[in-house]
Amino acid sequence: MRTSVVAVLVAVTLALTGCQGPTTAAPTPVRSTDLTSSDGGFAADAVVGAVLAPGDDALAADLERGLDGAGFEPDVRVAGDAAAGDPAAGDPAAEQARAVDALVRAGAKAVLVHPVDADALAGAVQTAHDAGVVVVSVGDPVPASGTGGDGISADHRVPAAADAGDTARSAVEVVRSLQRGEQPDPAD
Repeated sequence: MRTSVVAVLVAVTLALTGCQGPTTAAPTPVRSTDLTSSDGGFAADAVVGAVLAPGDDALAADLERGLDGAGFEPDVRVAGDAAAGDPAAGDPAAEQARAVDALVRAGAKAVLVHPVDADALAGAVQTAHDAGVVVVSVGDPVPASGTGGDGISADHRVPAAADAGDTARSAVEVVRSLQRGEQPDPAD
């Protein structure tokens, strides 16, 4: 009887400790420079999100066309601009954080972000990393430093060019590299 009780306790302990899976969605198969630690590529028709700042309408259109032309399923979101008279606009930084979270929940494999306030995105970037989503900053770094000194940052960066079309082309090339499981060329 005593042996049976010990065997059951050992089995329960092993089951509880050995079968605990990840607490977040499965990661995308792309090597992340931060917390995702995954390798490979992702589907050529994957959802790729973009979260842009108010006034980035030309960049949004160029990214939509470029990502669609590359075979991805683009989901491009531009934060509202209260200063421009957008009645639905609230806090653009908070809108961007909510948009990143929504794209993660929608299954995006990569998210391009042109931040209004890079530091305000630390939590959303952490959520994306926890889910295995690769974050690519467009323009300014996202964010420059994380909360609590954990170094949360975007996985890759696309410098902003003077022309929105050039920035979009560079961003699409970075996503194509990630899709193939390659590290993007820093010059991209």
